[in-house]
Amino acid sequence: MHLFHHTTQTHQPTLHAATAGAATTAAAAAQTLTMGRIIDKIRARRKEFQSEREEAALALAAARPPRRRRSPPAADVPSHIRNRPLAARRTSPDRRAAPGAAAPNDEDEGNGGDAEEDGGPSSSSSSAVLRPGWHYSFEYFPPKTEPGLDNLLARIERMSRRLDPLFVSVTWGASGGSGPGSYHPTLAVASHVQRYCCVDVLLHLTCAGASREELARVLDMARSAGIRNVLALRGDPPRGKRSWGVGDVSGGGCDRAIDLVALIRERHGDHFGIGVAGHPEGHPSSGRGAGWRERELRHLEEKLDAGADFVLTQFFYDADAFLEYVRACRGAGIDCPIVPGILPVQSHASLFKMARSCGVSVPPAVAERVGRVRHDDEAVKRIGCEIAADASVAERVERVRNDDKAVKRIGCEIAADACRTILGAPDVDVDGFHFYTLNLERSATRVLAELGAVDVGSAVGGGAEPDGVQRPGTVENGGAVENGTSTRQRMERGDSASDRARPTRRVLPWKPSAMERRKREDVRPINWSNRPKSYVMRTEDWDEYPNGRWGDSTSPAFGELSDISHFYTFTLGSDEDRRAMLGTCPLVEQDVYEVFARYVEGTVPQIPWCETPLHAESFPSRTRFASLNRRGLLTVNSQPPVDGAPSDHPAFGWGGRGGRVYQKAYVECFASPNAADMLASMVNGHSNLNLYAVNHNGEELRSVEGEGGATALTWGVFPNREVLQPTIFDPDTFLVWAEEAFSLWSTMWLNLYEYESDSYDLIERIRDTYYLVAIIDNDFVAGGKNGPDFPLLDLLLSLGDQT
Repeated sequence: MHLFHHTTQTHQPTLHAATAGAATTAAAAAQTLTMGRIIDKIRARRKEFQSEREEAALALAAARPPRRRRSPPAADVPSHIRNRPLAARRTSPDRRAAPGAAAPNDEDEGNGGDAEEDGGPSSSSSSAVLRPGWHYSFEYFPPKTEPGLDNLLARIERMSRRLDPLFVSVTWGASGGSGPGSYHPTLAVASHVQRYCCVDVLLHLTCAGASREELARVLDMARSAGIRNVLALRGDPPRGKRSWGVGDVSGGGCDRAIDLVALIRERHGDHFGIGVAGHPEGHPSSGRGAGWRERELRHLEEKLDAGADFVLTQFFYDADAFLEYVRACRGAGIDCPIVPGILPVQSHASLFKMARSCGVSVPPAVAERVGRVRHDDEAVKRIGCEIAADASVAERVERVRNDDKAVKRIGCEIAADACRTILGAPDVDVDGFHFYTLNLERSATRVLAELGAVDVGSAVGGGAEPDGVQRPGTVENGGAVENGTSTRQRMERGDSASDRARPTRRVLPWKPSAMERRKREDVRPINWSNRPKSYVMRTEDWDEYPNGRWGDSTSPAFGELSDISHFYTFTLGSDEDRRAMLGTCPLVEQDVYEVFARYVEGTVPQIPWCETPLHAESFPSRTRFASLNRRGLLTVNSQPPVDGAPSDHPAFGWGGRGGRVYQKAYVECFASPNAADMLASMVNGHSNLNLYAVNHNGEELRSVEGEGGATALTWGVFPNREVLQPTIFDPDTFLVWAEEAFSLWSTMWLNLYEYESDSYDLIERIRDTYYLVAIIDNDFVAGGKNGPDFPLLDLLLSLGDQT
């Protein structure tokens, strides 16, 4: 598919019910750690949000007048299904809506249906109630150049971290075909993402032109790379042929997708979750003659009977056609997950080219509006987001047709309205979307921001709410609100949603690995929290991973630094990009201090020790942190104290609802020898503080009560579970990290300047003389109750005045 293509009874029943509910949600959230197959994730998510969805459905029903459901006409259900006993139809209560995508001419058969409902929801409704716990995913394709590959990997990592998709998919055949040898770019991207981006991958696999042995080899390689999901497709037609014809076969070892599904199940059993394509308006090869819809549904059912788990649909521009398609599937007894593919149009030409090749209709109203602005690509992109819109929206678009920013804003509103319509349809059990990103991020991010799925405001500098915490946006007139400014207003003024988005739920304080062998890992040292890919790479050869406690720090061996140097060359971009961020010609230490301060303030996107923007929990303190850096304490890691915050707190929460989370204050910084000595003296006067420091030569400073050892820095308490402690500090591991931290001065900063130049000498002197200092405040109660209080930070600021 290419781009388009028992709890036991208790004597306190009321208390028990509340506790059981909290325990269920917390356990369900943690359960995702051990899941790799998409179908299992979907089922778990539906179970986690089942009670909330039932409540939402009741509320929606109470707000509407009663409606009578009319069964689909017999003609709408294929005869081969209609004539079978009901028990023989393919029904499964577990198999519910999944995210999805199909591609143009990547599939051999499609699906269709036209079941109706009297008085049913219109696809133009914009007031639909969102289904709790809905999800989304993204599709990417491997580029053909090395710079393009570096950019794509950085983008996938960024979107996976900031937007937290359920999964991502990687398309097939980027090297110019679907035959032998062409799978290497796809597998390279897919395996890298699965291993280092902490998100499960759905690998597109096409059978066109490939023998069964070649397909089997690809599946073996995918399995060894940790991939658990495959999208089984026929593939593109032979070169020179626009589309598959009726009865065409792939020409390879598997004639059609159904044969590929059977091959996967034959060789790998239930190891892989398998998706197949669905076509709401029919696959081009099905033709449009009599009985085409019956053929579509029969083909789909055959693929599911062969072992497929879920359906990812072709893109569409007619939301009513998609809703009718899902109703027809359900009426035919097909109850597996079905999720729509969303593809914003990029240009007037591409709209009609892709629509023709994929057999997708363009409603006249859409074609007319695109035609009016065909030479204005930005306006066309806005209209391309339209799936459902009423006349009033069309009029608003016309009024701003020459205002690119306003047009983009309306485009996000229209796409979001379409998603609301689908999620709000009470008779259609669809609760996710698969975005065809075209390797871009802005459009998908903006739509998700409009829907409130991600918080785009909390990374924007400035004030915080009274408790000092930036909260995920609420909805006001369709836009998320942040400090009095809606998502829509921020978009109007040119803010980049993709640069500021962050997910609204976390399973752990750090993003867990998507690799099967690391699924039980639930403890990590804090030191790599801003360089997670490095930690994953340096520990990927471990035989087992910490689960429940850190354990003996002397047993595991970290990978060599030389093994990761090339891996990170693209992280901060080219030499020119790094000079723009780190300084073209720093001459004095204050120039370096300013870079660290500007990173905290958000004007420098990355520094070598921090691949990610500032964490949300630090937003209320960012002004103080910037001041601390300008005083010469160069921070690379920190967390404020937290004393029993709700586990669904917007900034500090993790692990699902119903629990309480705690953390000790922690600050890690580079400091001059004089400042390091002053920090050690300061810690000696406070029994609640521990200090560990080391310089480039391995000379250590310690100020610790007792012998020191591994310390839990973050922990959580949840109903019916043991205490979780996912983040720790270990003195021995700190020394391993310090070696890497000092090496970054050389590999990512020093080498930007001419040897023995003033800038070179400056960075070299800082590397060779400064200490890396870690300070722990063991009194998490003081300041941990009131969010913005950070006593350790205030203490450091007072010391900074002296330095």
